[in-house]
Amino acid sequence: MSKFGQITSALKALPEKRREEIAAIIETLFHGDLHPESALNDEQVTDLRARLADPGPFASDEDVDAFFARLTV
Repeated sequence: MSKFGQITSALKALPEKRREEIAAIIETLFHGDLHPESALNDEQVTDLRARLADPGPFASDEDVDAFFARLTV
């Protein structure tokens, strides 16, 4: 039996609530396949990779502390 067959059999043996929980996880993993209209296009993927490679400047700890200090006054 294939892995997919084994998993399918195991899922069928679970209670409905647990199957729904697992289905939600699988849907998240395959979101682009299930909802191609919301998948990133090639240009967006290229832009995202560039931004991840060079995320830009980060705020210093002092800047972050000062920001939150202004919010709590």
